[in-house]
Amino acid sequence: MINESNLKSITVLIMQVPCCSGLAQLALDAVNSAETKIPINYIVLGINGEILKEEQIA
Repeated sequence: MINESNLKSITVLIMQVPCCSGLAQLALDAVNSAETKIPINYIVLGINGEILKEEQIA
């Protein structure tokens, strides 16, 4: 899907709760197995909607 879609990047947006943290790993695994390498932006939102963390992980 990544190889054929002409994506420029992927953004993973999760909430502060622990159950969401696996989504970033899924995106990272997908990019690592693709021929086309694209950046992954990772954003964590707090329970009040504030951005707690923002980084590029790939």
